[in-house]
Amino acid sequence: MYDKLLTVSDAAKMLGISASTLRRLEENGEVKTYGLKVVYTPGGQRRYLADEIQRIYSQTGFASQIGFGSKAAILIRDVTYAFMDSGSTLAINTSFNKIALRQLLEMAKQRQLPTVFTRTVYQEDHPFSRMWGKKFSSITVLTDGAYLNRIDAALEDISFDRMQSTCYISDFHGHDLANWLKQRDVDTVILGGVTASGSLRATAIEAFQEGFHVVVPRELVGDRSQSVLDFTLLDLNARYADVLGIDEVFGWLADQPVLAEPV
Repeated sequence: MYDKLLTVSDAAKMLGISASTLRRLEENGEVKTYGLKVVYTPGGQRRYLADEIQRIYSQTGFASQIGFGSKAAILIRDVTYAFMDSGSTLAINTSFNKIALRQLLEMAKQRQLPTVFTRTVYQEDHPFSRMWGKKFSSITVLTDGAYLNRIDAALEDISFDRMQSTCYISDFHGHDLANWLKQRDVDTVILGGVTASGSLRATAIEAFQEGFHVVVPRELVGDRSQSVLDFTLLDLNARYADVLGIDEVFGWLADQPVLAEPV
């Protein structure tokens, strides 16, 4: 049971309130406003059931589906050795389906849908990059040209329509990516890569604010913890994106016209 528990801060974040507010609402082991019951671990720590958070989202106006638009682009973030090599300090610790990711990109190429790869690059001379490096020191290894920042072998032969490096958290910030996509009549972005709780989440929110339909295939995103990944996907699906199984995404792509020879 304990693998489905949320901390006070995690539960509060997902409900869009402060942790102190959530604690104040608790009375006699319940948070009646949200229909939550408090669970205590053997060590006496206060927790909330993730399943109950899911129920709250489904019953209070969250998690409606927007669906696909008319034309999609594929945006992939940080599928590099730094995040895919288990020996790296930045490596994800959840399943990540590289075979399905390749298939997604190949299907997009056959339909002449734009594909974009963005990698995080640490820039010592950039004020924001330095500040992020102070907060998250592990990213300082992601210098331009570093071995760890090479695209993963599973994707190295894929020809992306746009390759970009960024010191920012979102793919969009500091780039003309939104305009570049709109000039190609894209109204939907399909996001894959890592990490779900970091750059993918930031990119999803900014894409949504730019007016794009946002789709996140759950098999094509990863993070350093399964619980963090689960909570992030739940929250994204509740607020900003449609989190779907990869087969549903493949099904939509299969219905789009094939305009090029198989890659």
